[in-house]
Amino acid sequence: MGHLRVWALVGLGSLAVAGDFPALTHVQQVRAPDGRPAVVQRVACLAPDRPELAAALTLEEAGPLRWQVTQLATNEAGAAVLETGRTLPQIAPHYQRYVTQGQPVGRVTFAALLGTWKLFGLKFSWENVTYRCALS
Repeated sequence: MGHLRVWALVGLGSLAVAGDFPALTHVQQVRAPDGRPAVVQRVACLAPDRPELAAALTLEEAGPLRWQVTQLATNEAGAAVLETGRTLPQIAPHYQRYVTQGQPVGRVTFAALLGTWKLFGLKFSWENVTYRCALS
């Protein structure tokens, strides 16, 4: 498996992803939705001569200041990266806590993370290629 490193870069900015969002064929239902208001955060990542990586995280209200993951969906290429990425020490505890265990995540914390990625950009290296990502 390749090595996955994630970091934000100052000045990278947002990456415009052209076209339709890829089909998400790998779905992990974390828990059944309760019918409360929900949001979907999508990410698409591109690298030269590589398949597009895509994922969508569905979050449902879990009180006034928290979200709870109800579903994580990826395309085929995104599933391959996630399979390795979720085992890395920087990612594993968060994946375990919020996806596997379904614990709530603070809205302020989540908004700060998304804001940082949108402001500074998000990119990572996978199998000796750099992917640049856009959130929507």
